[in-house]
Amino acid sequence: MEKTFNVISNSFKELPNNIEAEQSVLGSILLSNEIFDEVNTIISNKNFYDPMHQKIFAAIEKLIFKGMLANPITLKNYFENEKDELNIPEYLVKITKFSTSVRQSIEYSKIIYDMFVRRELIKISENIIDSAKENDLESNGQNIIENSEKLLYDLAEKGTFSSSL
Repeated sequence: MEKTFNVISNSFKELPNNIEAEQSVLGSILLSNEIFDEVNTIISNKNFYDPMHQKIFAAIEKLIFKGMLANPITLKNYFENEKDELNIPEYLVKITKFSTSVRQSIEYSKIIYDMFVRRELIKISENIIDSAKENDLESNGQNIIENSEKLLYDLAEKGTFSSSL
């Protein structure tokens, strides 16, 4: 009987994410910048799945670190020239409707971070698979294990990894 491995299947599946949690956290920060300090200890802009959410969080961070207010009005000018099918200034107002309490924002931030870690684990796994399939004289199974351990360690310690496979 022939066995098929899930790793080999080519069926596309969206990477782990929670867009609603991202919208809620961003909307909450836009309504109450005080939440940012607590949320920022858990996540950064790179942890967001949606590239636009990454840009919005980075812009919020920039304004808050300058001691300025970050809300849909103050961010509007940063995104007026964004060429996207989405009207960003309008979207900023829309996501404030997803705002929640500080406690929920913190919990949603943890979800965003967990989804990020899962996406990074998938990337590491794909790197391991690609390396294991290569017939490279410079690399052997032990090297692949050592490099994989380093990537996993970096992810666990720093929340990110730099590929050296």
